[in-house]
Amino acid sequence: MQPALKIIGLNIKLARTKSGFSQAELADKLSVEQSYISRVESGSVAASCERIYEIIHLLGCKASDIFPESKEVETQFNRTEQ
Repeated sequence: MQPALKIIGLNIKLARTKSGFSQAELADKLSVEQSYISRVESGSVAASCERIYEIIHLLGCKASDIFPESKEVETQFNRTEQ
């Protein structure tokens, strides 16, 4: 699993819960299965840029809330290498 995907997934989950959406509700708004949202949030699947834009719009957050800074990714990468 790529560190950036894991961080992006966690950030989507945090934004989703902060916005009061369940995985099922977000999935319904995006016309996808709830299991897809679960896989995105766990970092096991990469969402397309278009899909992430839709998620950002629906959750009312900013791209900077979802995408990690490069230093954060490097730190996570170093942890997984050890």
